[in-house]
Amino acid sequence: MADTKNAGEILKAVVEDGREELDRASLGLAFSGVAAGLNISFSAVALAVVGALTGGVGLAAYLVYPLGFLIVILGKAQLYTENTVTPVTVALTDPRIVPNMMRLWAVVFVANVLGATLFSAVIVYGHILDPAALRILFEEVSHKAQYGFGVVFLKAIFGGWLVAMIAWLVAASQDTISQVFFVFSLAFLIPAAGLTHCIAGSSEFLISVFSGEETWGGYLGGFLVPTTLGNTVGGVILVALLNYGQVMGSRAKTAFSGVTDRRD
Repeated sequence: MADTKNAGEILKAVVEDGREELDRASLGLAFSGVAAGLNISFSAVALAVVGALTGGVGLAAYLVYPLGFLIVILGKAQLYTENTVTPVTVALTDPRIVPNMMRLWAVVFVANVLGATLFSAVIVYGHILDPAALRILFEEVSHKAQYGFGVVFLKAIFGGWLVAMIAWLVAASQDTISQVFFVFSLAFLIPAAGLTHCIAGSSEFLISVFSGEETWGGYLGGFLVPTTLGNTVGGVILVALLNYGQVMGSRAKTAFSGVTDRRD
C-alpha cells in the first residue's frame, strides 16, 4: 500500500495544480467552466428524479446528489468553488499572481453560471423532467428562498468549506477510488445538511426561474450573491489559508523546507 502524503506533500500537489490552472488561457478556462456548469447540474436532476420516485427528498435522493460533482471533479472541469483553494495557495506563495487569479475566478465563475443557465433552460423548455420531478425542485428552492441573505451566506460558508476540502483531499488521494469516496461523502452532506452551493444550487434555482416559480431578482440577490460570497469565504479561509498555514508554520522538512525551516 502506498504511503499517505503528509501536509507538505499535499500542499505541493495543490500548488502545482494551481499553477497549471493559472497558466491556461481564458478561452480554455471558459469552455471548461461551461462544461462544469452543465455537468454539475446533473446533481439537481438526480435529486429531483429520485425524490419523485421515492415520494420526496430523503436519504435516497441525497445519495445520488453527488453525481454532478463526481462528473465535474473526476473529469477535471473547472468549478469555481474548487478554485478557492488551488490558485489561492499559489497566490500565497507569490502575491504577484493575484491579478491572474482574479482573471481565473471571473472567467470560471461566469462560465459556470452560463452552463447552469443553459442546462436549466433546456430542462424547462425542452420538457425533459416529469412534473413530479419539477415539483421536487420547486419545493427545495422555495424552502431555500425563505432563508434570507444572512442564513444563505452562513450555509454557503459550510458548503464552500466542504467542496474546497474535496479539492484538498483529491490532491491527497493516491488512487481514483479514494477520490470517488471523498467527492461522494463530502458532496452528500450539502443537501443532507441543507447547505448551499453557488453553481449546483443555481441549476435548481434557475429551473424554478424559467418555470415561473421564482424571480430573477430572487435568484441573483437572494441566492447567487450570498452563496458565492459564503462559498468563497469557506474555501479561502477554512481550507486554503488554514492548510497553507499548518505547513508554513511547521519546522518539519517538506517540499517547502527552504521556506518553512526557520531554524537558521
